[in-house]
Amino acid sequence: MIILFISYKGGVGKSSLAYNYAIYTGSQYITNDLVAIDDSKIIRIEPKRKRIPAHLTSDCDTVFDFGAMSTQADPKITQAVKRADVIVIPTLTDLRSLKATAETINLTKASGKPIVVVINNYKDEKKFKAAQQWLQNHAGITAIYGIRTTTLFERVCRDGPEWLINIHNGHGEFQLSKTQAKHPLCQASCRL
Repeated sequence: MIILFISYKGGVGKSSLAYNYAIYTGSQYITNDLVAIDDSKIIRIEPKRKRIPAHLTSDCDTVFDFGAMSTQADPKITQAVKRADVIVIPTLTDLRSLKATAETINLTKASGKPIVVVINNYKDEKKFKAAQQWLQNHAGITAIYGIRTTTLFERVCRDGPEWLINIHNGHGEFQLSKTQAKHPLCQASCRL
């Protein structure tokens, strides 16, 4: 399966979500970001390259982390949209992020691929509900999940994927179980 994490706006947690999802599912992680998490397994496609090499997505689960679309669409994004089985668009609850999410939806919906929006890193349930309603009204999206503020993604980025894979103490197992129970995206990933 190929999952594309994409956003018209930076700073919405796209790379954190994509990287953690790739680790959680054992998928390869491919990004077009210039600055990425320090992990030797990450595959970076340099900005000057116009195409995604075909061998990178043949016969393996892949997570694309593609962004930086603000001034000119990266031609690799069009390829990633065509290759993806599911498109995931992270956002925050502020209006600027929601508008950028609606633009990203408009850029990708012609593909006919399933689109999932993740309202990321929220603390206030009322803001989450308001953002969810805004997206339903302005973008027609009903597949909207939320991820409350959590330190789980920070731990994986700081301590590496081994922390998630080899949780070695009761507190870590408790934190992981608590996060999976609280966040539908963790549960939904098993169904995708």
